[in-house]
Amino acid sequence: MFPLFGIMPSKQVASAYFKDFHLLLIGVICLATSIEKWNLHKRIALRMVMMVGVNPAWLALGFMISTAFLSMWLSNTSTTAMVMPIVEAVAQQVISAEAEIEAIQMTDFSGPTNHGLEIDEGDNCSEKNDLKEKATPVSGYSNDAKKSSGKMESEK
Repeated sequence: MFPLFGIMPSKQVASAYFKDFHLLLIGVICLATSIEKWNLHKRIALRMVMMVGVNPAWLALGFMISTAFLSMWLSNTSTTAMVMPIVEAVAQQVISAEAEIEAIQMTDFSGPTNHGLEIDEGDNCSEKNDLKEKATPVSGYSNDAKKSSGKMESEK
């Protein structure tokens, strides 16, 4: 907008917005995006896991060594932008492997079921009917005071 309104020449505006560091960051972000597009980050992550193992301490050491190796030739910011997709790929693989192991362990612990201990809703209804049958009064005996007094009088 400054060159359009004649406030500043375009050479001064471009030099303020496009410094060397900004161009470096744009290049590194493009490089990191291309690494993700071609799944190179997954290949690097799997190679590193094969070298150091799946122990979290060894994984952290592997990431530190690979980041230090890249930092010899690139800036720290660009190295971080390149290593983040690799870290994300390893983290996703570890999480999915843990979920798979947990699912396998849960099926192993389920064991056989004892159908004799299961309670069905139909059984509850039959139990209630059984209780009602047991609670029916026997002839000559009742909890109602009027009926029992009436039967006593008729017996006399």
